Amino acid sequence: MFGALLLKECKQAVKSLAYWAYVICLVLFFVSQMGEQSWNLAKPQPGQEGQYGYTYSTDETLIMTRTVKRLTEDYAQNVYTAYPLGFYKRVSLGEKKKEQMGEILAELTGKSKEELEQLGYDYINEESAFYEEMAQAGARVEMAAPPQPDVEADLAEEVSFERFLELTEKADDLIGGGSMYAPARVKKGVQVPQTYEGALAEYEDIVEKDRYSGAFARLFCDYMGLMMAILPVFPAVARTLKDKRSKGLMTLYSKQASSACVIVARYLALLIMTMVPLILLAVFAQIKCSIAAEAVGISADSFAFLKYVGGWIFPSAAFTVALGLFVSELTGSVLAVLLQGLFWFFSVFQSIDTLIGNFSLKFILRFNTLGSRGVFEQEFSNLVANRLFYGALGLAFLVAAVFVYEWKRKGGGIHFGSLRKNQQSPSEASL
Repeated sequence: MFGALLLKECKQAVKSLAYWAYVICLVLFFVSQMGEQSWNLAKPQPGQEGQYGYTYSTDETLIMTRTVKRLTEDYAQNVYTAYPLGFYKRVSLGEKKKEQMGEILAELTGKSKEELEQLGYDYINEESAFYEEMAQAGARVEMAAPPQPDVEADLAEEVSFERFLELTEKADDLIGGGSMYAPARVKKGVQVPQTYEGALAEYEDIVEKDRYSGAFARLFCDYMGLMMAILPVFPAVARTLKDKRSKGLMTLYSKQASSACVIVARYLALLIMTMVPLILLAVFAQIKCSIAAEAVGISADSFAFLKYVGGWIFPSAAFTVALGLFVSELTGSVLAVLLQGLFWFFSVFQSIDTLIGNFSLKFILRFNTLGSRGVFEQEFSNLVANRLFYGALGLAFLVAAVFVYEWKRKGGGIHFGSLRKNQQSPSEASL
């Protein structure tokens, strides 16, 4: 019975316009983000300074000088950027808070508050002159990690790194939280040009540890994970509402199959059908990657994309489908789309300033780089805990959906936002 139900639900999913809209959106997003992706990875050559990209430095002195320099510039203009709850916010401090910020900078730099404002504008002018000179020379400025002029802020000699973190945390509190001066953001390090030795080590990690395709698979999951955290809710809601529109609920409720059997079959069918297009895209990307690796004599991991998709993206899809089923079954409406949309929007902005790692319990995991195997290894335990958490949460929503379905089978429901027990006819009561 369960197998027949599962097959029937798969067929129902394929007949849905919402499902094909999902497939089209997924494919278009893949093409737009990775359609022009070069699957070739050249080995770094010496003597190409400035062409090795960027990396993060955790040198404490560099972190302190760069951060203080930026904070001094912001103080001079009284304009700070923050992302409270993940949303962009431009902050200007009132007189009292500006005075407190000046005290923080005075301790960090050893300069008087009267000197700080002029110093900030000096830094800004030096940066403007630097970038103007680069533009005149025809040099390319990478906006994600622009080169820096050779100017670092002066620090008071007595300020330790621990005290520095305490002061930047106070600065972040004055701004309202979510700024680049938050301790977690500061300790992540500062972007600096990659060296030949660093670039070569990254390349060797990709070849030896990632077996070439593993690095590309992480980038694939970074992009496609964004869509799989929202799109599967649409087929899930559409499937539930189809029964309501066709007025076939009583027929369904009268079937001999248990509530658990019906809901689990529907859930698995939706999950399978939403994963199939993604798996096909992953196989396509794997083939492209393997061909590129073979061309340079490297043996790629032939199952890297499937392994990463299974461990990274599958829990997101499982959670999203389960939430869609539960809320749409409970309310008989498209409310699940709104709820998941809000959650997705919040999750995207929550990761906007940490596009590489820092997983914690974020629903959308970002790793928007090709390589950084060391960072991934450090974050791996967090990745596992995160995916198990959302997998378990999805299972909880599935169980809740079974109870809701059983409750409705016995005449329960929601009417104008309130719970009610339907008045049943004798024939309905016997179902």
